Amino acid sequence: MTRRLFLFEARRLARHPLVWGAAALVLVLQTYLSRGQQPHWGVDPVHATGLSTCLAAMVLVVTSLAVSRDERHGMPETLAGLPGRAEHRTRAILLAAPLVAGLATAAAMGGYLAIRLATGPAAGRLDPWEPLTAVAVAMLAATLGAAVGRWARRLIAGPMVAAVLGYLIYTNPQNDLLGWWLPVMQDHRADWPDRPSGIHLLYVLALAAAFAGVALLRHRPRLLPAVAVVAALAVAAPAGAVAAASPPVRLPGGGLLGPDTVDRRVFDRFFGPGAHRCSLRNGVTYCAYPGYEPWIPLWEQAVGPAAAVLPAPVRSRLPRVEQTALSWYYGHDGASPLQAPMTWGHPDQRTMLAQGVGLWATGLRGSLSRAAADAPAETPDGTPDGAQGRTPCDARGQARMMLALWIAGQSSPPEPPRMLYADVNLGRQAMLAWGPAEVAYAKLMLATPGITAKVHTHWDTLTAPGTTIAQALPLLGLPRTHDAPPPPTRCP
Repeated sequence: MTRRLFLFEARRLARHPLVWGAAALVLVLQTYLSRGQQPHWGVDPVHATGLSTCLAAMVLVVTSLAVSRDERHGMPETLAGLPGRAEHRTRAILLAAPLVAGLATAAAMGGYLAIRLATGPAAGRLDPWEPLTAVAVAMLAATLGAAVGRWARRLIAGPMVAAVLGYLIYTNPQNDLLGWWLPVMQDHRADWPDRPSGIHLLYVLALAAAFAGVALLRHRPRLLPAVAVVAALAVAAPAGAVAAASPPVRLPGGGLLGPDTVDRRVFDRFFGPGAHRCSLRNGVTYCAYPGYEPWIPLWEQAVGPAAAVLPAPVRSRLPRVEQTALSWYYGHDGASPLQAPMTWGHPDQRTMLAQGVGLWATGLRGSLSRAAADAPAETPDGTPDGAQGRTPCDARGQARMMLALWIAGQSSPPEPPRMLYADVNLGRQAMLAWGPAEVAYAKLMLATPGITAKVHTHWDTLTAPGTTIAQALPLLGLPRTHDAPPPPTRCP
């Protein structure tokens, strides 16, 4: 009897539009949200697992409605004359729903990861437990839906439980340690410590088994389901406690970084000996963390054109391009001025690297550091320096600022200063001021044939802090189209 009911329920759920519609939604929406970003095996599965809760919610609703079907519209009297008991129907759904839900989630997750693999070189470390957690959460939703349907019996019960859990999971990043007691923790960054994903997967599977036993106990007290519930809870409680005991990420403040200010779980990975793998490409050294080497050619597309227009002696001294865990590098005095982030794909990241080459080559990077060191911590009105849009270094009117924008323009169009998207949830702005005249002249240089040779000829003069744009235009053979008066206080 249970076998026939199982086949019936499996076929019914396998054809259910809500289940496969939600699976398609997860696949399409997560692919859309990841557009423009290179695949990252440490982040992509976590985000996809978080979005897969939409599919789990549909499974919960569909299963709760299916298991409570025989309690509605006079069905108890109709089914009373049949040989199968309600317990058989519950058991059949408990076998069919997790199977179909798991297959649908596996199809969505597998399809998404396959699409990401095909979109470009992938980097980072794949945690195999993360996509498996999405499958386990769908199975948990199936058994929870069966328990809700048997014990609550009202149509609204399943959607209400799904809505409450959805809200709790959506706000889960605010819960710190308590977050790992929920089925999904979707908050994660590329340079954060490893997640307790393996033990958390065990916790989710144990909860799924516990709710299956709770659903069966609704019919009559029996030893086997009761033992199953107790055993599942005996596994879930310590597993959840171990996952929740993982210390939350504490980002450092200012000052030099060391073992006391950086999370010990990431210190050796990002600061220890051998943290980078370096390679030389066209005269430029690129250093990436293990697993990120496939992105070096992408960084070269941003740095290479800017480095190619530098005079040979300057290009030979170009600092190495060093991948940087931006969450942990505040105040790190040993960091390279050319920093590649932990994610890649946003146009601002390309701009950030190209501008880094221009600012370093023209000496503006060193001037900025000196100006920042000499700037007062507070302004005369008592507000911190920079709180009112102040910058410690004003390069308007200087020829080297125009030159830096031209160098960066080989890879990224010259533009006014703004906050750049450096990494996920992290922005960065060079504390350096320039105006529309510098942008316009940089664009004019890009459109002028033979300008590179003139730049090399007059390099020392153009990069001198005292050389103005007005003095540089005759050397470059450019017409005067904009006024670029120097500010009262210039970059040293």
